[in-house]
Amino acid sequence: MKVIVVLGIKEYQEELVGALKKIRVPVFSKIEIQGIHNENLPVDAANWFGGTKGGDSSVMFFALVSDYEAGAIMDNIEKLNTGKNDIRPFHAFQMPVERFV
Repeated sequence: MKVIVVLGIKEYQEELVGALKKIRVPVFSKIEIQGIHNENLPVDAANWFGGTKGGDSSVMFFALVSDYEAGAIMDNIEKLNTGKNDIRPFHAFQMPVERFV
């Protein structure tokens, strides 16, 4: 079992929901977050919230999924990013779940 976390700007949340539904993830959660930029440092377009000064309204989705579903989600996010010509790609990571109650 894995925990998958996917982050993206709020404007693209329907794409993320569609990707999770396409893979048939049965249950996932969404948290709205605000990406904060340090005005004193240059913004790196490759970072988690790159692109603009100030902040970005973003969303974070997470789900507990099988190893197979985790791989499918990560592959799908890579494909979505390949099709985007944007400095704000989706970001995703997975972590193993060793125990839960």
